[in-house]
Amino acid sequence: MPHFDWTDDGYFVTERRDLRQIRLVLIVTMLLNFLATAIKLAAGLATGALSVIADGLDSLFDGLSNVAGLTGLYMAGKPPDAEHPYGYRKFETVAALSIAFLLFLTAWQLLQTAWKHFQAGEPLEVNVWTLAAMLGSMVVQLVTSMYELRQGRRLKSEVLVADAMHTRASILVSLSVLAGLGLVRLGYPRADAVLAAFVAIMIAKIGLDVLRETLPVLVDKAVVDPRVIAEVVAQVGGVESFHRVRSRGAVGSAAVDLHVRISPQKTVQEADAIAGEIRRRLLLQEGINDVTVHLEAQRDPGSSEQDLFAALHLAAAELGLVIHESWLHRMDDDLYLEMHVGVDPHLTLMDAHALVERLEVEMRRRAPAIAEVHTHIEMATRQVQEGDRAPEEVEALVRREVQRIVETIPSLDQPHHIIVHRSRGDPQGYFISLECTAAADTPVEDAHELSHLLERELSAQLDGIVDVIIHLEPPGSS
Repeated sequence: MPHFDWTDDGYFVTERRDLRQIRLVLIVTMLLNFLATAIKLAAGLATGALSVIADGLDSLFDGLSNVAGLTGLYMAGKPPDAEHPYGYRKFETVAALSIAFLLFLTAWQLLQTAWKHFQAGEPLEVNVWTLAAMLGSMVVQLVTSMYELRQGRRLKSEVLVADAMHTRASILVSLSVLAGLGLVRLGYPRADAVLAAFVAIMIAKIGLDVLRETLPVLVDKAVVDPRVIAEVVAQVGGVESFHRVRSRGAVGSAAVDLHVRISPQKTVQEADAIAGEIRRRLLLQEGINDVTVHLEAQRDPGSSEQDLFAALHLAAAELGLVIHESWLHRMDDDLYLEMHVGVDPHLTLMDAHALVERLEVEMRRRAPAIAEVHTHIEMATRQVQEGDRAPEEVEALVRREVQRIVETIPSLDQPHHIIVHRSRGDPQGYFISLECTAAADTPVEDAHELSHLLERELSAQLDGIVDVIIHLEPPGSS
């Protein structure tokens, strides 16, 4: 089994955001929100003003959302590991979603309470201290919103920005509540319940805003313009073309993956260097901290047949087989595959046949365009075969037959370096290797046929021939 590591320094860079600073901002914001909560709830409970209590609950959930944000940031700050190879960044998004859930829950409860108060129409006392408490809490909210929003944009934190939006909207809610208290003092007691319902609706709207900010992260909406990625990749040498450019994640922490086509003549080292340069340049872009590059061979009009041969050798290697020779023939728009398959010589014929049959089935599965597969089983071994030189009389006989047959084939000449040996495992079988010369301008296809012709003639004239290896070379070769 190939060994692999779940992480790679060339693919992932450490989170660029300052999580410690974000946590500090959240703690300060949380304390300010709880201060505004205390002021509003104290005034609301003292007077029984439902709208003030509702506004206080709104501020309370501002503080509680800060607690959720701190929890999310703690998880988001953990480094990637085997179970979370993309890191824990989305825990912050989950924390932001929990804010939305709390807002919807509060809005529903407030609407129910406001309806009961509206039906009762009980009189309500509003004094100067109530108005002063509302004004004081609004000042605290204003300072909190400005501080948190500025820091959130600087630190690129979606939790800080989402929470600051909530606080900013809460100021408008507080203004409405303040106006409603004025109506109550003028003799309209049901205005308090109406304003409480209005606060509930505003809280629900803020929840929807938070959802709009966070859901795109969970559904992997593109966060980096593909044109920006394309502009970077197009400048890298060796890139023939690229496609399926994708990005996901949160703003400021995007993961990018793309498919890049390069020349099939490139070595593995060259291909890896091209992919490494693409990753390096993309990681330098603002907001990208994870890059995956899928390399593919650039296709040309004849690449489909080459792909078939590549698939054949891969399938054979997976089964422990060796492809000695293979041919593709096209007849009536159908492809026919022929191949010489080397198998372990220690296998039985049944086992060897079963393996080669599996290869045939696998090739039809991987390449449906192939109509038929024809195979010839041969021996293949990666071990050193122990053998002995053949007896002198056998070697002399072989030399005479080689010379005689070569003289009958006009295109061949000068047989030499003739070696005859036998395997210790099969002393009755002989292996022959020899060299011959042929015209230097002989096409390889013709040279191949000449070798086969000589091999067939030798096997027909001599008994006990297991294998013949013939090397053709142009005249004058050493």
